[in-house]
Amino acid sequence: MPRGPRDAGALGAVALALLVATAAVPMCCALDAWLDRALDAWRTCGGVALADRVSRLVMPVGVTLLAVAVARALWRGRPGLIEIASTLAALGVGVLLVGELKDVLDRPRPGAEFLLPGGGSFPSGHVGNTMVNGLAILTLWWGGVRAGSRWRGWGIFALAVAIVAAARVYERRHWPSDVVGAIAIGGAYGLLAIRHPDPRWRTVTTLVGLSVVVLAHAAVSHGVKIAFPAGTEASRGTLDHLAFGTAYERGWLRGDWSVDHPDERRRSAWLKSDAGEVVLPAQDRRVDEVRLVARPRSQLGPAACPRLRVVLNGRVLGEPLLQLGWRAYVFPIGPTDFRAADNILALHVTGDEPAIAGAPVRRAAFSELTLHAAAP
Repeated sequence: MPRGPRDAGALGAVALALLVATAAVPMCCALDAWLDRALDAWRTCGGVALADRVSRLVMPVGVTLLAVAVARALWRGRPGLIEIASTLAALGVGVLLVGELKDVLDRPRPGAEFLLPGGGSFPSGHVGNTMVNGLAILTLWWGGVRAGSRWRGWGIFALAVAIVAAARVYERRHWPSDVVGAIAIGGAYGLLAIRHPDPRWRTVTTLVGLSVVVLAHAAVSHGVKIAFPAGTEASRGTLDHLAFGTAYERGWLRGDWSVDHPDERRRSAWLKSDAGEVVLPAQDRRVDEVRLVARPRSQLGPAACPRLRVVLNGRVLGEPLLQLGWRAYVFPIGPTDFRAADNILALHVTGDEPAIAGAPVRRAAFSELTLHAAAP
């Protein structure tokens, strides 16, 4: 890793390349959607729980390691107090920068289109903060920006970033390009504001980052956000919207259903058996995606691992893992899957706990269904 004045240009070139990579994120939507659907076959309850634990450990582990690095630097007297203070200041600005970018760049999280207002998907805060915090820890641990770099430290740093990034994508908290963008933004900022051998570069980069934080915060406070494309067609044109409570009242649900009366805002309905059907409204335009907002029962035993198998007119669209809480699940539809009329969407909840003594048990709650068409 560059550490002297002669290598400052190479370090700047690396930072510029990372920023250029960030600009390519909007072109990755189709790849994002494909990777997200491909991971559905590999998602398990145990894997999601492990990914969640990794995400929860990022902050306490990062703060602890930073405190150890600062204490070591103070004890050894390297780097000096001014460089320690400037490194921590740059780190603080970097954390704020990632957070404000998440607010001003309004990108929906995977499957969260229309679920709730606001995006917050790009860039990944966990990954971006791991980048800038890791660079600060390595700088302080080695004794400053001009001290020798150790490739073993860079290897551990890269492994930690990869683990956090994989956890966030596997858990469906971020699109793959969100973590790539976070690595690029956090890396470019950290290399210039924390690792650059020229203190003037470090100072200017930190001030520029702070200016972006102030501007982004002012924009969000005035309701100004930049729409950022997500990885599915569901972020584009909506053809029809159907609340399950309304569908129940109109007789469009087949099987054992009941209205979720306490939930008037979402107008949801409970599927009380393993399978049920929805009669879809006719459309005069091509349908490219169907999106379901659903959640399993909150009181699930450790052996429960529910999946939602969705079948349209006899063809299986997918079988994603039903994660706790309200989640949106998006399924692409082929040009011949959706008919002009008489379309039946069959829903099967598998892998859940069996009913007790033959009594019906609520399998999953469904809030809404939307049909989408790709932009012309």
